[in-house]
Amino acid sequence: MKATPRIALALTLLATIGSPIQGAQKIDLRFRPTPADKQTLRVTSTLDMSVKMGAQQQDLTNTMTITVAFEPAETTADGTVLVRVRFVAIRQKGGMKGAGPGVEYDSTKPADPGDPVAGHYSAFIGASFPIQVSPRGEIVEMGTDELFLAVAGNLMEQEDKMMRERLKERADQAIERTNQRFGSREGRKQALKKQLEAFPLLNAKAIQGLLETVIVRFPKDPVPTGSSWEASITPLSSMPFEMTAAHVLKAMTPDTGIIEVKGQRTMQDPPIVSQTGPAQTSMKLAGTYTATAQVDPRTGLLLSKQAQMKFTGETQSPTPQAKPETMQTTMEGTTTVEAVE
Repeated sequence: MKATPRIALALTLLATIGSPIQGAQKIDLRFRPTPADKQTLRVTSTLDMSVKMGAQQQDLTNTMTITVAFEPAETTADGTVLVRVRFVAIRQKGGMKGAGPGVEYDSTKPADPGDPVAGHYSAFIGASFPIQVSPRGEIVEMGTDELFLAVAGNLMEQEDKMMRERLKERADQAIERTNQRFGSREGRKQALKKQLEAFPLLNAKAIQGLLETVIVRFPKDPVPTGSSWEASITPLSSMPFEMTAAHVLKAMTPDTGIIEVKGQRTMQDPPIVSQTGPAQTSMKLAGTYTATAQVDPRTGLLLSKQAQMKFTGETQSPTPQAKPETMQTTMEGTTTVEAVE
């Protein structure tokens, strides 16, 4: 029996479902989720770091898990997508190897109200902020001002609650005196916001690195499988830094695209500089970053990711003396991103 053209077309389409897209067919990879394409991602990063100065060596380890929800809101005429990002959960465990308990926090468990790290992280839980993402996956705007103001307000509520529990009937006067030390309650909130922006835990640079970990960079034009393009990335580390990486579209099915990412730094690249108040730390690193990401070709959203990095170099940290200390530095880490049901 001879198949009609319509049946033949149906059989061809059926055969391609779930199979690789072959040949020179070009794929238009874009970040284009709709409001219906909400997702929640869990990002787990591990970092082992060794710092050596002379005969002394410190070995540090840290594991951080951050769960974030992404809620696409609207798309502008040029394809830019407004997305609301919300912190769902934070977990951290780290410290010096062999030195006993270090930093440990889990937002899903009761925390010590006197622990400053726990108070800092807990103020982020539930807080949200807007970002704008181009069709290429570039973050063109981050609304971290809104985020840090909300977190500062949460910290103020925590402080007020502690004063009420400790001072009872004198709490209102103590809260008012605290507000007036900053000129007003709004002045107190703005002062806390500045502290949050400067603090190494979840400052704007760290949040940018988190976002760039879960938003994939795409080529300017449609490409066939096997094509490559360059884009900047920000590996998750103790001092987040940008580097250029080659992206290769390794495979594509109607449901999943696989992109491999490879980046390299040399000691001749500009140093990574971190400023905390008047103190400035400078780090020169050489090494590699590799990752494999699975994306949804319909929306451009990340489905999963596995990344590894390894760098060596030197760090210069400020000292009370005029000359900074130089320490040999080794940094190894992994990052895993997975969707949360």
